[in-house]
Amino acid sequence: MNIAIIGGAGGMGRVTTRDAAASDGVDEVRIVDLEADAASALAAELPRASAVRPEPGHEGLVGALDGCDAVVNAASHRLNVPVMRACLEARCHYTDLGGLYHWALQQYELDAEFQAVGLVAAMSMGAAPGITNMLAAVACAELDTVDSIEVLDAVISGRPFDPDETFVPAYAPDTLIDEFTVPAPQFIDGEAREMPAGGGAKVYHLPEGDVECVYTIHSEQATLPRSYAAKGVRRVEWRLGLPPAHVIPLRVFVAAGLASTEPVRVGDVKVAPRDVLVATLARQSGAPDDPDAKERLRAHVVGTRDGREMVVDADLPMVQHAEWGTDSSTYSTGVPPSIAAQMMARGDHLGPGVGGPEAKLPTDVFFRELAARGMHAEVTVRRPLA
Repeated sequence: MNIAIIGGAGGMGRVTTRDAAASDGVDEVRIVDLEADAASALAAELPRASAVRPEPGHEGLVGALDGCDAVVNAASHRLNVPVMRACLEARCHYTDLGGLYHWALQQYELDAEFQAVGLVAAMSMGAAPGITNMLAAVACAELDTVDSIEVLDAVISGRPFDPDETFVPAYAPDTLIDEFTVPAPQFIDGEAREMPAGGGAKVYHLPEGDVECVYTIHSEQATLPRSYAAKGVRRVEWRLGLPPAHVIPLRVFVAAGLASTEPVRVGDVKVAPRDVLVATLARQSGAPDDPDAKERLRAHVVGTRDGREMVVDADLPMVQHAEWGTDSSTYSTGVPPSIAAQMMARGDHLGPGVGGPEAKLPTDVFFRELAARGMHAEVTVRRPLA
């Protein structure tokens, strides 16, 4: 099978590329990236890898994907729909790292076209969204009806905020700033409702410790309500929990107006503060070590089985990959789309069309592949106390 990875030489895409190159059954890993030097250097390190700099425009992207079985968009979520359109023309299955809700809704509009040509688009397939969706799928499979789904990504760290340390964003600064500023749609009482970014604070008691998680814009609330409508789901919430060393600087940036998209004049030019902030954060490096930090993904699902109320917690503690020098978040985000692309390419899917991974990929195969890479899901089913 031939796998193409858009942005495969980037910070997250490099992990997707490495995993695909290390996987049995993959004949070619095509790194499709505008950063030609970085793509070529990475390709030179890996077996069966090649680097392609696409020509400008839609036709150039289609040409870069020619002959591939499946494509991962590991670049900006703003490219999800254009890459999907290129996949339709190049006849490739598709996956990505997530679309921050509104982009995910746009992706559903291509469902009929993907179905018509027998292709699968399993969108939002990183760690969160992605693994979180598949954890929710495992939990929902335990139940006859589903009332509510809470999904969360929590980072537990005892390291305090230190103003003298270099601030390095936990992941793509463009995405992170959106999560701290853009209204966060949640699915409540059977309908989508816009909630303030950072609202809905709730403390979760996890094995690694207690952590406060808040609403942010995300993709799970766009896909899970559709996927489990038949089971009667009325509530889907997503929350993010980051440690103070990450939250405090971001909240200061937002409060100072540095996340604003309204241009300000600096000398003879006008610039958007957000553009400067994103560019500045993107070049930050040298994050301080935090060896005691732990990260856990969870899907907390409430429903009924055999007429009795049940609660299912499906968890996945995130792990690092020392050989690749990645932190747990990067490794656990970059690996799933590689697995998804390979699954679709070899026919391990639930049928053509566009949907969240929970609706397009079999959970048993996915979690078996994750376990082979050191990531193990934990599922607990219980009756709530009266």
